[in-house]
Amino acid sequence: MDTDPLMYVTEVANRLCLTASSWRAYVADGTAPAPDDPDLDRPANRRRPRWRASTVDAWREQWRPRIRSQGAQAATASGEAGEPASPH
Repeated sequence: MDTDPLMYVTEVANRLCLTASSWRAYVADGTAPAPDDPDLDRPANRRRPRWRASTVDAWREQWRPRIRSQGAQAATASGEAGEPASPH
């Protein structure tokens, strides 16, 4: 049994609790790692790239969803996070 299996897009997405389209978007914009097996021997529209479980797990450790980080920045900027409410 392979202790570091190669996973297709849907398997990676399931492992990360993402949709497959979200994972593809992260890969396309360079946020996520390039595939360990890009499947370059097929035409571009037929490729099925795969990532090692260890690659995905390492990325997950440093990854922060964009929506959460933007929400946290907005809350901090508006005084909603970490500051007591002022009495009126």
